[in-house]
Amino acid sequence: MQKKPSIVFIQTAFIGDLFLSLPTIDRLKLKYPVHQIILICKKGLSEIFIKENKVDLAYEVEKNKSKSYTDVLNALKNHQIDLVICPHLSFRSTLFAARIKSLKKIGFKNWCNFLFFSETVIYQKKWPDVIRQLNILSVLDSDLKNEISKSNWTYLNLKNKKNQFDHIPSIFAFQQPFKNRPLRSQIVAIFPGSVWKTKQWSTAGFSEVAADLILKNKIVILLGGPAEKNICDEIQSMNPKVINLAGQLSLYQSFLELKKCELVICNDSAPSHMAASLGIPVISIFGPTTLDLGFRPWADHVHVVENLNINCRPCGAHGHHRCPKIHHRCMVDIKSNAVTDLITPKDNQFSD
Repeated sequence: MQKKPSIVFIQTAFIGDLFLSLPTIDRLKLKYPVHQIILICKKGLSEIFIKENKVDLAYEVEKNKSKSYTDVLNALKNHQIDLVICPHLSFRSTLFAARIKSLKKIGFKNWCNFLFFSETVIYQKKWPDVIRQLNILSVLDSDLKNEISKSNWTYLNLKNKKNQFDHIPSIFAFQQPFKNRPLRSQIVAIFPGSVWKTKQWSTAGFSEVAADLILKNKIVILLGGPAEKNICDEIQSMNPKVINLAGQLSLYQSFLELKKCELVICNDSAPSHMAASLGIPVISIFGPTTLDLGFRPWADHVHVVENLNINCRPCGAHGHHRCPKIHHRCMVDIKSNAVTDLITPKDNQFSD
């Protein structure tokens, strides 16, 4: 039996990074409609992308478990792989890509990647991550290359004079929304957690926002994994009317809950990217990270709340488990009205 031609897309970073890869995956599907898209990602992250028909097949790997990588490489031998795309900068992903049998492999340019990829593309550090990743395809897609060459896309990381983001050109946006969701539900999701402790806004702040939403007759649900359950329990203890689902749902089940919502409030974390992919308005609270790193929620209807009155941001590309300066002012100084003032009482659409 003839093997179906395939494209391997390697993105073994966090779930938020994987969502930011979706415009690139969508563009691959448009460019190569007869190929199946095979996603390589971290363990536990593929279910959304398979069940929502974003990729055709997925293999999961586990960091520091070399056997998991070897098992996937053996499975890939059963496919006719015509192209490998690797937007992940880790050397582990690069070595993994090097071991896949394919004549064409494309990744980002650095001091050694020319040894492992047939073509490399400059990593545009100041651009939004979505466009950085799409730029990898510019060596294959002349239309995309022409669009990317029209501007320095740094401005899409920045707020304009109205404290909002400029419109994202359609060619760079999420091309296909996920399956249908209600247009209006009165449900607001709050994700108060983060993998990085310094990226977490105060529990009191989230609690005050929840109380304000309840006064506006909104249904407030708290979401997060088992690690966030204690935070959500504390918020619920202050607001008994909220619905606390933290620690009860799988990642995909949480994603399905998001589809019911009309607004998501969270830290600079994966839920902001999940909501943006669904076209759901987002209010994201940024602390140790800054917009110029390129990881803003990728949609037009978003707001980013941040403390601009300190000069120690960013203190890293991701965040820390403890503030390097001890004071954690990037989050502590943000008051709840900075969030609630962005929501109109009538319909939770953003105020101007």
